[in-house]
Amino acid sequence: MYRLIFTACLCVMLAAGCVPMMPAPEPTVAPSPQPVTTQPALRATSVPAATRTPATAAPVMSGSATPAPTPRPPLVDWGIYEAALRPATVQRLASELRPGGRLAGMTQYSLTVTLPSDVSRVDGAALVRYTNREAVPLNEVYFHLFPNIWDGGMTVSDVRVAGQPVDAVLESSDDLLRVPLRQPLQPGQSVDIAMDFRVPVPMDTDVGNYGDFAYVDDVLAMAHFYPTVVVYDDDGWHLETPATQGDVIYHDASLYDVSLTAPADLTLAATGSPLTRIANPDGTATWRLVGGPMRDFNVAASKRYQSASRKTGDVTVTSYFLPEQAAGGQKALNWASQALQTYETMFGPYPYAELDVVQTATTAGGIEYPGMVVIASRLYDDKNRSEFFESATVHEVAHQWWYNVVGNDQVNDPWLDEALTQYSTYFHYDQAYGKPGAQGFLDGLRARWSRVNYDEKPIGLPVSEYQDQEYSAIVYGRGPLFLFALRDRIGADKMAELLRRYYAEYSWKIATPDEFRRLAEEVSGQDIGDLWAKWVKP
Repeated sequence: MYRLIFTACLCVMLAAGCVPMMPAPEPTVAPSPQPVTTQPALRATSVPAATRTPATAAPVMSGSATPAPTPRPPLVDWGIYEAALRPATVQRLASELRPGGRLAGMTQYSLTVTLPSDVSRVDGAALVRYTNREAVPLNEVYFHLFPNIWDGGMTVSDVRVAGQPVDAVLESSDDLLRVPLRQPLQPGQSVDIAMDFRVPVPMDTDVGNYGDFAYVDDVLAMAHFYPTVVVYDDDGWHLETPATQGDVIYHDASLYDVSLTAPADLTLAATGSPLTRIANPDGTATWRLVGGPMRDFNVAASKRYQSASRKTGDVTVTSYFLPEQAAGGQKALNWASQALQTYETMFGPYPYAELDVVQTATTAGGIEYPGMVVIASRLYDDKNRSEFFESATVHEVAHQWWYNVVGNDQVNDPWLDEALTQYSTYFHYDQAYGKPGAQGFLDGLRARWSRVNYDEKPIGLPVSEYQDQEYSAIVYGRGPLFLFALRDRIGADKMAELLRRYYAEYSWKIATPDEFRRLAEEVSGQDIGDLWAKWVKP
């Protein structure tokens, strides 16, 4: 994810005085867009601020004011998710998701969501099937309420475990929800947890969340709109409140079945794939969206979205954009299609039937989601940022490999996905523009790193340990340069083998820096301890 990159001089291309990339010619992939249509603007009205849940730990009582919008749909079997996957992915995952397979017991989310006509809030009901895949019994399950990190006013009510009401407790200034279990959940056992939730939609990008959950400029972005299960790993439940200058997501891969009722004239872009769309008599429509395995679920919507699509192999790549930025929307489609081909050749197959590139008002350059990347509106028609528009787009596409399929702790080990994503972006420029373009991108990484003290901090720290420009300069600049140093040490062929094996062996898992190092030493037959101490962790 490209965060904080609109602060002065923190773009990949950086400011005057660094070596720029070669000017980006139009990609050679011939466009074949779908027909596009223009729709009237969606008008928003202001709403009163929601009453915040108390900041101190307090019970969330069953039977409180937030109603379920519609009955929750039942959880379903694995087969429903196949519509969102490429046929080859279905074949690879079929045995692994069965009982006893390495991916058995993925969390399943069944969400029923409604939006009012002014899209001023989200009302939802969640049914989550959680399986204890740990070696110890669990007495509770924790959920993130991410909007409340930014005082977002998400409330939860009617919490039930296996159909019975429980007194859930808000913790960590109300961005964590602890759901007690009536009896310990033994390893291998599953439990159904249900709750209703409501959250107001911010009407500007000033709330501190980079505009990834907001309604701005006729576009609704819905990241983090629902309660999400906290990761439990060797360190127990990860209950820290993430630093907001980086990614807040650290999630297990999960399965999603979402019913969304909203104004019928919205055009939706979403993670996963649509199964059905039913028009309702009241002027709304109900979409059923399914997806998985995925680290997250997101929707972007607008009455004004146009789209253009093309097939890249058996993957449908679609660009969603506002009509006045149609030219930028076509560029985003071209770059994403090219990057998809490059990364598949280098690392391994992309898993989904679709890849969406979506224009939103995010104040970051771009943000990654499973099967979907969002790119800042300001890049679509700003000729002065055309190089960064491209690098942001292909960077976010690379996150489909590093963050989504291969997961990592983005809060405590942000370099692991960001450095790999920047390293991958270099090869897009190498393929598209040859050595001059690749060298320009590499020079940009060095210039980014040079903006902070070279020797003060390594790349292997949590997001919270970096201050001001350090996070961007070290994680996005020095991080990929470590991977180039590793390639110089073990050789280009071994580096390519390392990344293909890393992708294959850790797909849908959560990888750690130590596991990356172990695999690098296994593939290369070399001890890289000196490089690790110099770059990652002294």
